[in-house]
Amino acid sequence: MSVRVKCPRCKGKAIITNSNDLAKDIKDVFYKELYVQCVEKDGCGARAVFGMEFKHYINPPQSDVYDMARALVNQQNELDLKR
Repeated sequence: MSVRVKCPRCKGKAIITNSNDLAKDIKDVFYKELYVQCVEKDGCGARAVFGMEFKHYINPPQSDVYDMARALVNQQNELDLKR
């Protein structure tokens, strides 16, 4: 994953210096604290903590789509057999 971060104070370039995975022990949850520092040439030098989270998929992974399709086909086949 590539992330560009701007300093919240001067809007200059900032870099991520460290991170903490706050949800590492929770299945299917992604939340990190990102420690950033302003490195703009004439920037303010501020340091800040950003939060990064996963919200939802725009397109689910292909394997999930195939699994959903297989389940629908199997369900339809079971309904057809009951008739």
